[in-house]
Amino acid sequence: MRIGPRRGPRTRPRIILSIFDHEQNPYYAGGGPAVVKRIAAELTPQYEVIVVTAGSRRTEFREGICYRFLPVLWGGPRGGQLLWALVLPLVAVFCDFDLWVESFTPPVSSNCLPLVTRKPVLGVAQALSARAMAKRYGTKLPVLLERRLLSTYRDIVVLNEFDQAEVRTSTPKTAVHLIRNSVAVPESLPSRNSATQPYGLFLGRIEIYQKGIDLLLAAHREAGAAALPLVIAGSGASSENRTLERLIAQAPTDVRWVGRVAGAEKDSLVRGAAYLVVTSREESFCLAALEAMSFAVPVIHFDLPQLSWIPDECGVRVRCFDIPALAGSLRDLSANTEARERLGSNARDFAVETSRTNQGAYRRLVEELLGAERVRAIRPGADPIRPRKMTDPEREF
Repeated sequence: MRIGPRRGPRTRPRIILSIFDHEQNPYYAGGGPAVVKRIAAELTPQYEVIVVTAGSRRTEFREGICYRFLPVLWGGPRGGQLLWALVLPLVAVFCDFDLWVESFTPPVSSNCLPLVTRKPVLGVAQALSARAMAKRYGTKLPVLLERRLLSTYRDIVVLNEFDQAEVRTSTPKTAVHLIRNSVAVPESLPSRNSATQPYGLFLGRIEIYQKGIDLLLAAHREAGAAALPLVIAGSGASSENRTLERLIAQAPTDVRWVGRVAGAEKDSLVRGAAYLVVTSREESFCLAALEAMSFAVPVIHFDLPQLSWIPDECGVRVRCFDIPALAGSLRDLSANTEARERLGSNARDFAVETSRTNQGAYRRLVEELLGAERVRAIRPGADPIRPRKMTDPEREF
């Protein structure tokens, strides 16, 4: 079980990124894979990058990046995560790499990689899952276990100031790096089609409780005809999809679920929205919010501390889980085109600036972790990872 064995000297350091989610994952195709894809693209010109994820295929090359799939999805949405947590440390034991970038995974975030290898492991807290688990099951055990496991990391990346403080409190000896997500901001936006009816948009994984979709539908019902029609875009586990179907059957007739969207279809859907609604009970960043802001779409969101990065002038902040207050915000922003345009313009400016500021942040951190002198010694003209006959990737694992 090897990823990239040494057959002759390598010309570049090898970076492995691991994440359970994948764009084609039928259960958890959220924003995490997009973040990992951007990190990989940022590192590829200078490093040999391999992404390890869950799936049914073995190997796939895309845009100079090698994707290796662990066959754990047969266990279903929850069982697959548990199998991932068991298998990934075994993979790390036998892998040949210089740095492992580990995207945290439920139920307690860490996959225990620092416990099985002496090579550097950079934890990326796209989600600190123990808080949600503790609330859902009424026990502090997940939080206590997560804190203990976080203390095994020398370096952890967080996406917001709240999680930064949480990790520093849990493990004072760990270096905590704040790197916000970034998106590819459209260079120009076509004018909105005045003939097309605007709508409110929910964009994300279909997970009723965690994403607060039940709260959104309740608020939309309370807002009544004064709120714009609601479009829900995303998919999730079969059980979550069925629950959403039942909820929509009881909702007003102007609620529409379009399923999973991607690429040009997703861009078009976001561009046409009057506002994005984020009603999560727990978040770490919400990439969908920044994506919407890059299209000049304001964001209505609960006042979660993890979402404090969204400036007040870019959307509407609502008291957490307050359905009447959320209904009022839906009515107000639906009726005020001028406010939507002003907030949307501010949101786009913010998305441009925050994406520019964080561009190259992972590359700089990786250089620091691996040692700047070693990176400079790599010959600068090395080609990006092509199937360098890639030592025949089908036999590398």
